[in-house]
Amino acid sequence: MSIRDISLAITSAETDFSLVEQAWALAETWQAHLSCCLIGVQPDLQFTDGFYATAEGYRAAVEATEEHNASFLKSARDYINSKASSVEIREMRAFGGAVADAASVLARYSDLLIARAPKHPDRLKHGELIEGALFGASSPVLVLPESWRPATVGKRALLAWDASREASRAVHDALRVLGPGSEVCIATVDATVSPQGHGAAPGRDIAAHLARQNLKVSIQNADGLGQTVGDRLLELAAGFGADMLIMGGYRHSKLMQRVIGGTTSFLVSQSTIPVFLSH
Repeated sequence: MSIRDISLAITSAETDFSLVEQAWALAETWQAHLSCCLIGVQPDLQFTDGFYATAEGYRAAVEATEEHNASFLKSARDYINSKASSVEIREMRAFGGAVADAASVLARYSDLLIARAPKHPDRLKHGELIEGALFGASSPVLVLPESWRPATVGKRALLAWDASREASRAVHDALRVLGPGSEVCIATVDATVSPQGHGAAPGRDIAAHLARQNLKVSIQNADGLGQTVGDRLLELAAGFGADMLIMGGYRHSKLMQRVIGGTTSFLVSQSTIPVFLSH
C-alpha cells in the first residue's frame, strides 16, 4: 500500500512557506492528497510571581497576536494558491505550549506528516510538530531540510539499523515509500552480536526480511572510528548516495533528548537529505 494522504503544518511563527512546494512535489509523485494546516499560535497565559497576568495585559497580547495571525493566514493562503492551488487548506488555533498536541491531531488522519528540519534554537516550533506526530499519533514523519530540492525519495535509502523496536517500526512504515526495486543499505555503527538485538550477524536478519519485499539490499557494518553515531551515519549516507535516511525516532525521552541531545535530534537538524522517522 502506498502513501495516499499527506499532511503538513505551518505555524504563524513561520515566514518561509517553501515546505509547501516540497511537499506538493512529493504528493504529485506519489499521487497523494495533500493537506496543509495553518496554525495560528496564541499566547500562553503567563504566570509570574504567583499571579496570572492581568486581564488587560493578556487581552492586549491576544489582540496583537490575532493581528499577526490574520496577516500570516492571508500570506500563507496566497502563497499556497499561487504555488499549489489544489492543496487542501485548514486553519487551527493553538496556544504556544500546545502546538505538539495540534500536530498529533492532524497526523492521526494522514499516512505521513511532512515537517521542516528544526534549527537550534527551535523558535519556529518545527521540533514540536515532529514530536507531536511521533508521540501523540504514532504517525511517521518525513523531515525535509530547507536546502532540499524536490527529487526522488526512496530509490536509494539508508536504514540506520540498531535492531530496536523504533528502527523496526520505521522501516516497516517506510515500505509505503520504498517501491519495488528500491535499493536499501542497512547501516550499523559499532554493532555487537547479541541474542536480544542484532543476533549472530548484525543486519543479516533485517536484510533477508527486506529482500523478500522485492528490495535490493546491502549491509554496511561500520566502525564508529571515534565519531558520533550521527556523524558516521551521515558519512555512510553520502557514500551510498542515499536520497533518504530511515531511522527510529527518539529512543530516549523527550526530556533526555533536550538535556543531553541524541542521534535523532542531530540527524534531523544536520542531514541534507530527507529523514524518515517513526517511533
